Amino acid sequence: MRVRLIQPAHLNPDGTRVRYSELFMPSLSLPTVAALTPPEVDVKITVDYIEEIDYDEPVDLVGLTAMTFHAPRAYQIADEFRRRGKKTILGGIHAAFCSDEALTHFDSVMIGEAEDLWEEVLRDARDGRLKKIYSSPRRPDLSRLVIPRFDLLDYSRYLIPPFARTPCLPLQTTRGCPNTCGFCSVHPFLGNEIRKKPVAHVVREIEALKPSLVFFTDDNICADESYARELFTALIPLRIRWACQMSTTVLRTPALIDLAARAGCHETFVGIESINKESLKSARKGFNKVETYKEVFRRMKEAGILGQASFIFGLDQDTPDTLKDTIGTILGWDIKFLYIFMLVPLPGTRIHEQFKNEGRIVAADWSLYDAEHPVIAFKNMSARELEDLVWTSYQRFYSIPHIGRMAWRFKKQYITGFPRTNFFEDVYFQFTSRRAVRRRMSPWTMGSTIPHEKES
Repeated sequence: MRVRLIQPAHLNPDGTRVRYSELFMPSLSLPTVAALTPPEVDVKITVDYIEEIDYDEPVDLVGLTAMTFHAPRAYQIADEFRRRGKKTILGGIHAAFCSDEALTHFDSVMIGEAEDLWEEVLRDARDGRLKKIYSSPRRPDLSRLVIPRFDLLDYSRYLIPPFARTPCLPLQTTRGCPNTCGFCSVHPFLGNEIRKKPVAHVVREIEALKPSLVFFTDDNICADESYARELFTALIPLRIRWACQMSTTVLRTPALIDLAARAGCHETFVGIESINKESLKSARKGFNKVETYKEVFRRMKEAGILGQASFIFGLDQDTPDTLKDTIGTILGWDIKFLYIFMLVPLPGTRIHEQFKNEGRIVAADWSLYDAEHPVIAFKNMSARELEDLVWTSYQRFYSIPHIGRMAWRFKKQYITGFPRTNFFEDVYFQFTSRRAVRRRMSPWTMGSTIPHEKES
């Protein structure tokens, strides 16, 4: 049996496929699905952003995964394979909340996580009795050792940082989030209970993969304090460099910041979202305390961890003046990377239903739901005003003077923390981020898109 797994790209506003010369980091989803595939099955992965799809390849099943903004391209791909008589299945977060829509393009949809479903899908596909919907009444407990099949990817198509052997590889230690932020689809998809992978399994994954750099994709790696302590302690002897996501609530247990640094953490992404208390309250993220923000990043800096902050622009309390004040405030924090997302009512979220009921959703094209395009009517500004504020803010943050100032402020961390806190790598990514935002592209793209042409 032959199975082709495909990570779809997303579409430009003119309908062409977005293509990159290289990607920063692989996706974790399909390498995990490939690892769940029995050894007698011939499985391969195609990444649509950087590779071409062979629609005439003799395969028995084509599996795709899609976030919402990938959905239109995923539908194009499935339609092409089905025209050739190939069976198709869609998994991922969009399929979970828009299964009826997905079934107009796919033969089958997998709702939920793959661990308890994928082998059943393969058996049914082999026997010619693929069901329309696969779902499980429970969520997997993560006790099974699964080593992602990154060996199926071409590392030469990914960015390998200075002094590294591999690209940054994503791994996961927990799933689920106890919070119920109104803009987020994580808790509806993965649940509110934090499910933990045995720390010994995390260690075995790292030992098997031998990554130069790891990004732990957990939504908040410190959400369970005792588990985080066990994990960080186990990582110390591995001597790896890693990045992660933490909540501002880590300031309640600041010793975890120091332990993370000792364990090899060099960079942490923190979802700030807003410096407006009313905005945080309306988004159900009141556990973020505005008065602690600067201290959170100061503590990380003192430990030798580079801070990354993300913001949502376009919340109902936002005005042009408050957003200008926001960027002015951010420039005084000890952060090295900034990410700004426009408010997007993703399917499955509370705000999707809210904005739908209010008649404020103005874009039906899922390709625009990448948090870089306005898709709703904002309360206190036009879409054009918001877009201009996003890119002006980015350009101020990633200006050469600000990059220089931040490099100087972190000089002690570069000297004492090398190679974990790596000046050369940091400045390299600062300038690739600058290149991207000057092209009105998100910093994580590094400005590496390939100019597009209409595809046949």
